[in-house]
Amino acid sequence: ASVQPLATRAGLDALQAGGNAIDAAAAVALTLGVVDGHNSGIGGGCFFLARLADGTFVAMDGRETAPAKATRDMYLREGKPVDELSKTGPLASATPGALAVYAEAVRRHGKLPFARALDAGTRHAEEGFAIDRVYARKLAGQATNLALFPSSKAIFLKPDGSPYLEGEKRGRTGFTGAPLPKPWRNT
Repeated sequence: ASVQPLATRAGLDALQAGGNAIDAAAAVALTLGVVDGHNSGIGGGCFFLARLADGTFVAMDGRETAPAKATRDMYLREGKPVDELSKTGPLASATPGALAVYAEAVRRHGKLPFARALDAGTRHAEEGFAIDRVYARKLAGQATNLALFPSSKAIFLKPDGSPYLEGEKRGRTGFTGAPLPKPWRNT
């Protein structure tokens, strides 16, 4: 189960394809990054905990880390903290760890190729998906910030700059309009 039916379906599909719980967890997480992106995604971090069929416990730390060029005073201006620098813009990003953990967990403990875990998320990114009530509310609440940067505006807002509403389909045009690169596709 997950917070979003499309992601839950991705996990079930992984199991039905012969995968195990690790494959299903990766498929769910990667699909959530598309259809529940305000809560999840490969741009963030995670902790991966699992108990394997043989009773072995597995723990992986995929938390974000500071970029290599981060400094202790990068959020200061004239010696004073500027809160907004750590919240919006390029300095607000850490080096993500989630994708590496998903890939490593599947490589070590899954039964399916990692590319299979990307299938549902890729499909929803390319073909679109209906925005649910929570996603619509999150987009509306962040529309002003999303509009500050051309890339986030193009990805998360409609061409007229307004947020997607519940039931509207967000898809390929919301992901730059270009096909996803072949290395990320399982076709």
